[in-house]
Amino acid sequence: MTCILFFDGGCRGNPGPMAIGAVLLENGKKVKEISKNIGTGTNNIAEWKALIEGLKLAIAHDCQELEVRGDSQLIIRQISGRYKVKSDNLIPLFNEARKLCGNFKKIDFKWIKRDENSYTDSMVNNALDI
Repeated sequence: MTCILFFDGGCRGNPGPMAIGAVLLENGKKVKEISKNIGTGTNNIAEWKALIEGLKLAIAHDCQELEVRGDSQLIIRQISGRYKVKSDNLIPLFNEARKLCGNFKKIDFKWIKRDENSYTDSMVNNALDI
């Protein structure tokens, strides 16, 4: 089953309160989503945690092939292996995400512009507003 995952993470202040949003689509229709506050930290931590939670949604939905879309060029390039993760506090998140990627027969990562990720961005902001 081919699915598309949109993810976003953000914080108010850097560091500051963090939240995530992730939406899983199948055949263009939303099948699952998650949005929540996740404590205090940096924007990069929030992005990684959003990716991880999104991958967990896709695994729970039994997606075999997954296209992951996010507006963080850094995270997309790091998870794709084009950039190294150098920050000690991000390496465990990177390793967790890579391990979760092993659950899919095929997985691709695509950087998208922020306006193409507006739904998950609004999920993040709504969670931060609560």
